[in-house]
Amino acid sequence: MSWIAEEDLKAIRSQADIVDIISHYLDLEKRGKDYKAVCPFHDDHDPSLSISAEKQIFKCFVCGAGGDVFGFVQRIENISFQEAVYKVADMIHYPLEHRSVIKREDPNQRYYDALQEYIRFTCYELKSEEGKQADAYLRRRKMTDQIIDDFEIGYAPAADISRRFLQAKQYSPQILEEIGLTSGGRILFHDRFLIPIHDENGYPVGFTARRLNDRSSEPKYINTSATKIYEKGNFVFNYHRARPAARKAERVILTEGAMDVLAFEKAGIHEAIACLGTACTQRQLQLIAGLKQPVTVCYDGDQAGQDAAYKFGRSAAARHLSFQIVQSSTDQDPDEIFDSGGKEALSEYVSRTISWVDFLFDYLRKKYNLDTYEDRKAYAQEIFEAIKLTDEPFEKQTDLQKLKQRSGFDFSQAISQPVQPHRKNRPLPQTVISMPEDGRTHAERVILSMMLLNKDAARRFKEEIGFFKNEYCRQIALYCYDIYREKDQLDPDDLMSRINEEPVRRYLNDLLLDTNRPQTFDETYFEDSLTKVRKCLIQEQLDVINRKISSTSDLDEKLKLWNKKKELIMNKDRLGRKEG
Repeated sequence: MSWIAEEDLKAIRSQADIVDIISHYLDLEKRGKDYKAVCPFHDDHDPSLSISAEKQIFKCFVCGAGGDVFGFVQRIENISFQEAVYKVADMIHYPLEHRSVIKREDPNQRYYDALQEYIRFTCYELKSEEGKQADAYLRRRKMTDQIIDDFEIGYAPAADISRRFLQAKQYSPQILEEIGLTSGGRILFHDRFLIPIHDENGYPVGFTARRLNDRSSEPKYINTSATKIYEKGNFVFNYHRARPAARKAERVILTEGAMDVLAFEKAGIHEAIACLGTACTQRQLQLIAGLKQPVTVCYDGDQAGQDAAYKFGRSAAARHLSFQIVQSSTDQDPDEIFDSGGKEALSEYVSRTISWVDFLFDYLRKKYNLDTYEDRKAYAQEIFEAIKLTDEPFEKQTDLQKLKQRSGFDFSQAISQPVQPHRKNRPLPQTVISMPEDGRTHAERVILSMMLLNKDAARRFKEEIGFFKNEYCRQIALYCYDIYREKDQLDPDDLMSRINEEPVRRYLNDLLLDTNRPQTFDETYFEDSLTKVRKCLIQEQLDVINRKISSTSDLDEKLKLWNKKKELIMNKDRLGRKEG
């Protein structure tokens, strides 16, 4: 991995006029000392984006988008922080030479190197005499040279051949175990073709391996188990290759497995990804949201695939992702559809999409017995919750009418206020911190601010309390811990570049722009804030105990609760004296 030298970052930031850079993208209007523009990050009609030439920052007071010149280019181009820096450097003709790129000391680099070496070996073996059967199998599956090369598909030969290669490369048994090539000294992959799995930056982390003989009793697929660098739920297959294609196609296709992705590749459709399983984790959802494109969910038409689509839909709707689901009338997977009908059949298949609400109408009929009142009510309530998130008023009214016809429940009066639309994976345009802050919220913001300034503050909070009540603080803290594992100081730009979720980015941006936040680490202020949070935690415990005391008639239980309450009150009083 690499990063751009700090002196170059500072030089580019100081030489790049944010007004000039943004004017390349937007029409600006001067208002006093500042400039105004129609915000490109939400459905804006009146200029709500403010650009400060003095502070060299931008800020939208409707959707909350804001940051410096790099942040603007990164957001509007939908590119990484590094790519944004290079883009700005080009625009101001700053000579960002190769000397600027410094090798980062990555503790995982040796694992990446070992896996890449093994990938090269398996690619060579595919073209060797040993790999003839595997190569013939891939050709029967209509894999082209281009696909095989692009995806670095290889062949794992007999175990003794792989062992001789790995021994010749002098990889230690420990390394081989840690990257998942061996287990207890036994070579895991043999007589299978291998498809490498990469992280979002293109570094190899594991494999999915398919058997060649479909009559074999061995499992059809073997995947890399959890290793030092690989946990299945943390990665999305083909993410790094699909990212630019998704931007161009203005969509991303979510499939179940690697072979489904390859089926779309055979059809010339390059924006397909896979979660390598039917369950999509929160981390995978975070990565998918980072693509900032509508999602076409293309899971298999069997019950397992439809169950997976339902689970994904619930999680995606909660995150306000823009998505539709392929309406499947076949049990064939994408690979089988391509094999039987070619590119046209697969393209037509993936174009038959329905909304999340329409999917629920059909899917939930199998979950609930609509002949009973309670099930019909639960059916209607679940669909209504999805309808509330619908963007278009006409579509919403149509869905409400359909729900009334199918369930007998009329929810039209329940929507008294129009629902704010969620535009293409963008969050609701309120700013999180505009709400009045209670004591704990303020204390948590102070603690998080201190964590951005001081590594030891992050360590102490993690060890002594370990949990933010505020969801955005909680997620930002996790990124802070990751950075502090790599280095002793935190660069806010580096932190921002790692965060994909828009609400979290917006919260962090507001925190960084808050003139009232601590600008230097203050031990006393930090201790006071920790104490406030501890007192709040104790008060929450007291509230729970008070409710239990009121609800129980068991005298022994009441006595235990009173003793616990007394102990907590004493602890809270001690914290109060410490705070004072």
